[in-house]
Amino acid sequence: MRKLIKHNLGIYFMLLACLDFTLMGACAKILSKEMSSIEIMFFRNIIGVVFLLWLSKRSKVHKEGGHFWLLVFRGVAGTLSLYMFFYNISNITLGGAFAFQKTAPIFITLIAFFVFKESIGKKAWMGIVIAFLGMLLITQPWADKAYHSGFDLKNSIIGITSGFLAALALTSVRKLRKSYTTEQIAFSFIFLGTLMPLLSMIGAEFFNFHSLHMDFILAPFIMPSLKSWIIILIMGILGTIYQIHVTKAYGIAKQAGIVAGVSYFDVIFSLIVGLILGDNLPSAMVFLGIIGIICGGLILVVKGKK
Repeated sequence: MRKLIKHNLGIYFMLLACLDFTLMGACAKILSKEMSSIEIMFFRNIIGVVFLLWLSKRSKVHKEGGHFWLLVFRGVAGTLSLYMFFYNISNITLGGAFAFQKTAPIFITLIAFFVFKESIGKKAWMGIVIAFLGMLLITQPWADKAYHSGFDLKNSIIGITSGFLAALALTSVRKLRKSYTTEQIAFSFIFLGTLMPLLSMIGAEFFNFHSLHMDFILAPFIMPSLKSWIIILIMGILGTIYQIHVTKAYGIAKQAGIVAGVSYFDVIFSLIVGLILGDNLPSAMVFLGIIGIICGGLILVVKGKK
């Protein structure tokens, strides 16, 4: 067993990262019974700020910077994606929320094709079509309300938008890497991911977010209970360990495409953990949709990282 792990350390660390991320999502799911998704995201990110400050001080690599507004754009897009991801975690099944987040590779490929005029090939188009069909099976826009077994329109739109915004954030990193270190890019994202939810909670005191149907972007602060503080701490630790395991996975990996493909295991883990937490078993159509997103995403991710 040790020999198997030793020869596949990239896969091993990515599997651990998937488990970390799933358990972090489970903590968010538990906390959603007491507080808003915005407050959960705020606490998750503020712990990340402390970790990344420590990591940045240890880093010996320094870059001059540049493209400041692109850095801000990456942080804002990534944070808005997190707003929607955590809202989905709070309002639909854990597996469904994770599946929507995995639509990002579809949009990254489409952005590369339409914006950067990159050729993507037949396999990539096949991956896009499979993943798109998966999204249709999950959202079921054709189904009558009485027979609808997928997610409601609001959460479906929020979930797909989350994937699109994540794609915008990840695409911008390609150019930012020339001017900033990984730690600097990550810190700007986490910093804005702390500041924006803080402003959202302050704003909720002045706006009637329920009448505006903006509960995914505005929500008041609620003082956590002792139990919630413990779960918040665990969530922050898991988020930190996740970052370490992901970094190690890609740093050690001989084939980045395989490791990126393994990252889809967090959807499988989230389905299992979600059921343990009390999520309903997905309908056959929704399950097929999730499999479609996984398969389509795998085609795109593995093809793009050979």
